[in-house]
Amino acid sequence: MKKRCFHMIGLLVLIGALLCPSPAPAAPLELSLSLIIPSRHNRYVHVLEPWVKMIEEKTKGNVKITPYFANSLAPTNQMFESTVSGLADISEGLTYANPGRFPLTETLMLPELGIKSALSASKGLWHLYKTIPEFQAEYKGVKVLWLHAAPPLKLTTTKKPVRNLDDLKNMKIWVTGSVPVVTGKALGFSPVPMAPGDVYLALEKGVIDGAIADNEIFVSRKFVDISKYFTELDITQVAFYVVMNQQKWDSLPPEVKKVLEELSGDWAVEFSGKIRDKEEKEAEEAAKAKGTTYIQFSDAEKDKVSKILAPVKEKYVSDLEAKGLPGKKVLQELTKFAK
Repeated sequence: MKKRCFHMIGLLVLIGALLCPSPAPAAPLELSLSLIIPSRHNRYVHVLEPWVKMIEEKTKGNVKITPYFANSLAPTNQMFESTVSGLADISEGLTYANPGRFPLTETLMLPELGIKSALSASKGLWHLYKTIPEFQAEYKGVKVLWLHAAPPLKLTTTKKPVRNLDDLKNMKIWVTGSVPVVTGKALGFSPVPMAPGDVYLALEKGVIDGAIADNEIFVSRKFVDISKYFTELDITQVAFYVVMNQQKWDSLPPEVKKVLEELSGDWAVEFSGKIRDKEEKEAEEAAKAKGTTYIQFSDAEKDKVSKILAPVKEKYVSDLEAKGLPGKKVLQELTKFAK
C-alpha cells in the first residue's frame, strides 16, 4: 500500500511537471546604435560590428545591440543630441559635425601637430578626456564609451601634382570641418565643403581639383580611380565619439556595465586605433599598386608651410583661452602624442 502511494505521488509530480511549462528565458536587453555610416563601411565592418559581437558574446546573449545605419535615427549634426535625449541608446559620430560644441576636441583638427597615426591621435584624445575637466564637459549628458580618430589626412589631386605651395594656389579642394577651411585658405587653396557622397562625382567632373582624405577613404570611396596624386601634408585629423545615453547607462545591470567598461575606454581606443592604422597601410599599398604617385615637399617647402600655419594654431588656441578654455594646455598635451 505504501509503495503504491509513493508511485502515485511520483506520477502526480511527473504530470505536474508536464502540465506546467518551464519559465520562458528572460528577453535580452536591447540597445540601439545610431550611425552615420552604411553597413558596408570599413569602420562598421572592422571596428563597430566586431565590438557589438564581443559585447553580445560576453553578456551571453543578454544584450542585443541593433545598428541603425546611414542617419536613419538622426542626421549627422544631431547625432550627439539624439543620444543625450534618448532617441538613440548609443551613437558614433563626428565632433566637427556640431560646430561650437567640441572646441577643445577639435584641436586635433589643427595642422602641423606631427601626430603620425590614428592610434596616437586616439590615445591623445582619450588622455585629454581623462585628465582635463573642461574637455570632459564637452560631452555632458552622455556616458562616453571611447573617443577615436582617423589617420592623418593628406591632399589628393586629380590632374595636377602638388609639389610646392605655388602648385596649391587657387585649387578647389574638398575639406571637412571649419578648422581645415581656415588651414586651406592660409595655404592658398579654395576649401570646398560638401557631403562626402558628392565628392567622387565632383572630382570626376572637375568641379573640384582634389580632396583632403586619408588613404582608406581614397581607396574605399574609389577616389583612387580618378585621382592619381597624393601629397604628404600634415593638414588635419578627424575625431569621433562613441557615447551612450546617460540614463540608459545608469539603468544597466552591474554585470552589463562591467562588460561595457571592459570593452570600452583604454581597450577600445587601442582596438580601434590599431585597426584604423592597419586599414590605412593596406589602402596605401593598394593605391600605389594602382599607380598613385606619393609626393613629399622639400625641406624648404615644409619650412614655408610651418611658418604659414603657425598663426592658424596660435589664433585657434588664443580664441579658446579668450573663452576661458585651456587651449594651450590641450594643445601641449596633444602634441606629446606626436612622439
